[in-house]
Amino acid sequence: MPIAIPRFDTRQTPMPVPEVCLETNARPELRPARVQDVHGMSALINQYAADNVMLARGPQYLYQHIQDYMVITAPDSHSGEDIVIACGALHVLWSDLAEIRSIAVHHGCQGRGIGRALVASLVERCRSLGIPRVFVFTLAASFFGNCGFQEFSREDLPAIVWVECSKCPKFYRCDEIGMMMNLDDRS
Repeated sequence: MPIAIPRFDTRQTPMPVPEVCLETNARPELRPARVQDVHGMSALINQYAADNVMLARGPQYLYQHIQDYMVITAPDSHSGEDIVIACGALHVLWSDLAEIRSIAVHHGCQGRGIGRALVASLVERCRSLGIPRVFVFTLAASFFGNCGFQEFSREDLPAIVWVECSKCPKFYRCDEIGMMMNLDDRS
């Protein structure tokens, strides 16, 4: 059965991502995603999807996988209400393998360690679940390399990954780099 992946055409623009004001003393909050975060997460992810940097994620997908996601929130520059400035997911594939997905950081918040903190949190979550390996498919290899991931051969992945990949619109022309982190109890 085909799967519908939300895509944007040239006449459609994604929901706008609000401006963010991060004061020098502001402490963005890292926490598990809540259903109230879904529209902010979708707007942030789909801003990158519109540039073909990542796969689009609609609200239905995000509601169905909310337990996989972590968010970082900070005050909106106009209302002061917390908005999602970063999000990402840890998707468990098998007893020994998980994938980090949908890492997105608000453009105005990049370069502050927010993305690195989010990835570190997802890696720690993977450790706490007792999963020894976590990988990512990415176009930002240098970022993930700085987070401790190393490139690997896609052919080394088990079939369960390819079942997931076969649902992707990029399956036959994937331009993403596979990167892996091996975890152990000594870290």
